[in-house]
Amino acid sequence: MTRAQTDVEQVELANTAFYEALERGDFDGVSDLWLDAADLADAATYSETPETGGPGTVREGGLPEIDLDDPADPGSTGGPEPASEGPAISCVHPGWPVLTGRGEVLRSYALIMANTEYIQFFLTDLRVCVAGDTALVTCTENILSGGPAPQDGDELGPLVGQLVVATNVFRRTPDGWKLWSHHASPVLAETGDDEDEEPSS
Repeated sequence: MTRAQTDVEQVELANTAFYEALERGDFDGVSDLWLDAADLADAATYSETPETGGPGTVREGGLPEIDLDDPADPGSTGGPEPASEGPAISCVHPGWPVLTGRGEVLRSYALIMANTEYIQFFLTDLRVCVAGDTALVTCTENILSGGPAPQDGDELGPLVGQLVVATNVFRRTPDGWKLWSHHASPVLAETGDDEDEEPSS
């Protein structure tokens, strides 16, 4: 097996591990799969971004406050991070603004996990491209999720299906491939009305 084939397999495994950790609600597992300050020590930042605020703050119109320095808090990253690490990683959830920096990205996953009773991903159209120490993964996330249970019952809330296309960028580190960026966009459902219309002359 060539190194290129091995790299592709390792990236596929890291990508799968990311979605499996989300399904389990394993915040530590998700955190471990994202690049941290040590992994990014030699990464160059090519554009300036405005300050996103320190740990435990909320950006305008942003996310609820989580104390990132409190180990008991599910959004904690274990302590303050170097300011230069802030914009290095990024994440876009469907319908959300761009989140930059490890603190904001992990805070978003803590919030999603806290507000999702059940989630399962069925990945299709998976493609992996490796170029040196960077890998690009594109896929379709076929998502089945359940909201909070009704107050009077033990069963899950209604299950909802969603189709999302995603791009995951990974970077090779001494500890394996880790996520550098995740971008997910919803796929609009086709109504079929266009097919029934007569072509205009």
